[in-house]
Amino acid sequence: SLRDEKVKVLKSIRPIPQSAVHAHAFRAQYASGVVDDKKVNSYLEEEGVASNSTTETYAAFKFYIDNWRWRGVPFYVRTGKRMAETKSAVNIRFKAPPQHLFRNTQVERLKPDWLLMGIQPYECVRMEMQVKEPGLEMKTRTTSLDASFRQEHEAAFDAYEDLLLDVIEGDRTLFLRYDEVEWAWRVVDPVLRVWATERDFIHTYPSGTWGPQETQRLFEREDQFWRHSLLPEED
Repeated sequence: SLRDEKVKVLKSIRPIPQSAVHAHAFRAQYASGVVDDKKVNSYLEEEGVASNSTTETYAAFKFYIDNWRWRGVPFYVRTGKRMAETKSAVNIRFKAPPQHLFRNTQVERLKPDWLLMGIQPYECVRMEMQVKEPGLEMKTRTTSLDASFRQEHEAAFDAYEDLLLDVIEGDRTLFLRYDEVEWAWRVVDPVLRVWATERDFIHTYPSGTWGPQETQRLFEREDQFWRHSLLPEED
């Protein structure tokens, strides 16, 4: 079943030793900023929060899944509060081909191809690729193939509506099983243990932004970056 496969993936995630936590995980706390054209408080200014709190409101991770399919592929995951938008997505960036297909042309470097999967609030699949422009000159441009899961006239259901329907129908596919929870905690527990000892300082990021710039240190190459939008972006 799907739940069995999720547990298999969690079991395959490479453990993060405490000595390597800072190379694989990053945390931060939101500062004051602007959201929807309104000034908002920092986390430390919220009611009931201690003035010296180092509780994280943002977390980013780099994982490796050591199975036959994904071995050697880095997975970057981030979540946070008070960010630029509220959304969920899976963005897959394809590797550049080992051989340059357009040598001795004005196309010095091809942009990467992407497979983008919008989960919430916009449910879609987008394949973004580089193609040659029509004409005699060797120029490329970004084009995409789009598939929306809903038509324009279809109403979007709240996530809890779907879950309640699953409860009524006895479908447990999207519900956590005890062993999935256990293995998920095994993945993050070494990180949380280190963070629990770091109570003197925490990075911050302005509210209404995509998080701290310091998370770039998690990436393995300079041309890697967080993808914010389902629309084409400049890297």
